[in-house]
Amino acid sequence: MTNREIIEKLRKRIDDILRQHESTGYARSGKEPRASGAAAYLSDCAYPDVKLQVATKEGFSVYTAVYSAGSNQWLHPTSLETVLPLAGFQESRPGSGSQMLFLDIETTGLSGAGTVAFLTGLGRWTDGGFELTQFFLENRDSEGDMLAEIGAQIAAAHVLVTFNGKCFDIPVLQTRFIMNGMSHFVPDIEDKIHLDLYSVVRKLGRHPFYGMSLKECAERFPGIKRLDDIPGRMIPALYFMYERDHDISVLSQVFRHNRLDILDMVVLLRYIAHLFTKGYESCNDPSALAGVGRHYVTQGQLELARHFLQAALDNAGPSYSETTAAHSRMLATVLRKQGDWDKAASIWKTLISSGQARYEDYLWLARYYELCLDDVETSFQIVLDCIEHCHKSGDSIPRPLASRKRRLSRIISALDS
Repeated sequence: MTNREIIEKLRKRIDDILRQHESTGYARSGKEPRASGAAAYLSDCAYPDVKLQVATKEGFSVYTAVYSAGSNQWLHPTSLETVLPLAGFQESRPGSGSQMLFLDIETTGLSGAGTVAFLTGLGRWTDGGFELTQFFLENRDSEGDMLAEIGAQIAAAHVLVTFNGKCFDIPVLQTRFIMNGMSHFVPDIEDKIHLDLYSVVRKLGRHPFYGMSLKECAERFPGIKRLDDIPGRMIPALYFMYERDHDISVLSQVFRHNRLDILDMVVLLRYIAHLFTKGYESCNDPSALAGVGRHYVTQGQLELARHFLQAALDNAGPSYSETTAAHSRMLATVLRKQGDWDKAASIWKTLISSGQARYEDYLWLARYYELCLDDVETSFQIVLDCIEHCHKSGDSIPRPLASRKRRLSRIISALDS
């Protein structure tokens, strides 16, 4: 396929997307964004119509749009106190403020020193609402000037919020700073509190109907469905088309894609902050609830872990799956650590009767009967049942199980003598 054929195929794909977009009621001008100081109106699916301001500079342009807080159910600021634990910080570091900067880039490729961030989206909350700024590189010779403005905004922020930014966006920007002789901006990035939302949603487990992309996470959690978004793999080729023809209309969907990435991060962060605090009262996603519960187990916050893990089980399907068993086992551990052995024992019994038990579940139930109920004989019988189960399944006898059998045998012999 020749370059011309590739270009024509891409143009046809863009036209198809625009026609689909118009048919769903979200039409927009094919000339947006425009490289001028004029204002245009944007409509981005789940987000309100806003006025776009464009400032033309030497070799690059800056596009700004402001979204009002509350114009979307989840389009609200998130407090720093909520963000810090999600980013791995238990307390605010000295000198930290409340300014968060959302960052997303569109590039000419996925890796390599030659990969250029031709479009950088930055978003932050101001008194007037959520201000979304897009820096667009029209001429590669002006990359340094554009990076200087981007670097200044990053330096002024206290917290960076990205989606997979630790692996992609930040390394690309750091490389571009270095390549342009602006390495003094690199420490400004490295010293920031960085909340990568991808690392957070990974803790929430996988869902059978959704992947782990930002687009799918926004649909899975806050329920923001992105209509007719351009595939990311097409974006580099579209920028090359722009460089060849200088027709900015081919990038209309790329600008929109970048805006939606930023806005989806804002609502996703807000939703996750809600999920990690009161989500057990409203969320019905068992994998997400269990993920939050697991997080609080590692933090030693057992009461919160208990609420979330119980909610995960309450929202699980009727079948006692392996995943449900794992969530049950975790809840039993929390209950045991809290001293609620009776409820923990009930879970171990259910695991055994469902055929989903591990030998550790048998051992904990045996300990419960021995230590809490002073019933050594029942404890011994549970150990024997587990050994029989191992024989039937062809598994070797775990050492702790054999040790428990010998110990209980000695106790029973001593009681009988």
